[in-house]
Order: sequence, then structure tokens, then C-alpha cells
Amino acid sequence: MAYKRDEEKFKGLAEERTEILFWLAKANTEEVAKGYVKSAIRIAKFCNLRLGNKKALFCRQCQTFFNSENSKVRLNSKKKRTEILCLRCGYKRFYGYEREQKEKRKKKNILESGEQLRNKFK
Repeated sequence: MAYKRDEEKFKGLAEERTEILFWLAKANTEEVAKGYVKSAIRIAKFCNLRLGNKKALFCRQCQTFFNSENSKVRLNSKKKRTEILCLRCGYKRFYGYEREQKEKRKKKNILESGEQLRNKFK
């Protein structure tokens, strides 16, 4: 039991450190940011953490932190995905955004149906 508590504290500490390292990577130059990203990935692998949305912040191949100077971001509406091109190594990364659109539509439909019910009972 004590081991699990320590493991949870360790993971919490690792999450904080990866967030701090990504925040520092935003504020610094490319080469310094690359070092911060590498160390954040190393910490996440060691502690078995999932980076989640932070994966879109750096190149998978060369570990450079993306900004407007070293990357191109495109929205492909036919394939319903976001395409990120690293200008340093040429690696392309893809993220689907169909799920996000579905969630927005659901929220919109729920709001519209609620307004229709209110108007019906007035």
C-alpha cells in the first residue's frame, strides 16, 4: 500500500515537471527549447505518463518545439484532420478533429432543444 502512495506522488511530481518544462520551452530559443522537450519526454517515459495534447507541441522525430517559424499547420477539411509539418526535418504529424466537431454539434443541439422547450411552454 505504501508503495502505491509513493508512486502516485511520484507521478504527480513528474506531471508538474513536464508542464514546467513545456512552459519553459515556449519562452526560450529553439536549441534551449529542444533540450527542455527532450528532458520532458524522458521524464514522461520514465514515469509512464501520457503527454496527451502536449504531443502536438513538438516534433516526434527531431524533438523541436513548434512555433510559427519552424512549422506549418494546415486544416484538411476533406480528411477532417489537422496537419503539422516540421520545417527542420520534414516530418508530418496528423490529428483528427472530427470528434471535436461532433462534440460541438451535440452541445449546440442540446442548447437548441432546451430553447425550443422553453419557447413551447411560454
